[in-house]
Amino acid sequence: MESTLHHKLFPVEEIGAAHRERMFQLMAENYDNMNPNIFYKDLKNKQLAGLFFDKNEELQGFTTYVVNPKSSGGVDYHIVFSGDTIISPLFWGSQVMMQSWGFTIGQIIATDSNKKWYWYLMSKGHRTYMYLPLFFTDYFPSIKPTAVDDELKQIVAEVSAKLYPAHWLPAEGIIRFEESMGELKPELVEGTYQKKNKPHVAFFLEKNPGFYRGEELVCLAPLYPGNFNRSAKSFIEAGMQHPLNPKMINLESSAI
Repeated sequence: MESTLHHKLFPVEEIGAAHRERMFQLMAENYDNMNPNIFYKDLKNKQLAGLFFDKNEELQGFTTYVVNPKSSGGVDYHIVFSGDTIISPLFWGSQVMMQSWGFTIGQIIATDSNKKWYWYLMSKGHRTYMYLPLFFTDYFPSIKPTAVDDELKQIVAEVSAKLYPAHWLPAEGIIRFEESMGELKPELVEGTYQKKNKPHVAFFLEKNPGFYRGEELVCLAPLYPGNFNRSAKSFIEAGMQHPLNPKMINLESSAI
């Protein structure tokens, strides 16, 4: 991994107050209308957090995980839900987040090989959505239709209806909250529009035209080594050699 940032995985309950405050600060620097009470409540309902530190041990980014929130796993599958994910603009372009995320996902999916695993991702910015075409072969929604689109669309609908019954809009494939849960800063919104000539960004804008209001495009990707491309596959496989202690996650259900 790159030396400019390094990664540590924590059970959420072990994150200290100073780091929690810095996590909120990072979100507030990039999103408008961030409510600290909502942020901390949401964080409490996650199981794990990957924190990214610079060489001075200052927190510069994070991502969170919860498995099967609100019993969203099915008879034959588990859901990994990614919560807030942010990295300081100073470190945009760093590969550490992708590498450590891949390793952690490998650790998670290795805890149960009897069911399929899926990554449930809510994207209110094109930078988040771009993880899908960069690192996956099959995912939904995609600019390129695949043989598993119907399967993934059905799981998206099942899980979204459990997690956000009052806000899930199946015809549009988005989550629309009645009050703002945070939206991108105007300069970041403008950055998205400036890249609308890029096919995947144009597709994101087509699927989530209200992203600037904080609307979330719901996405899903199968989590198994063969569905990963580029170097992500090697990190998934490495993580699978080091399964998490099952006590760190709850495969049956979790609050959110």
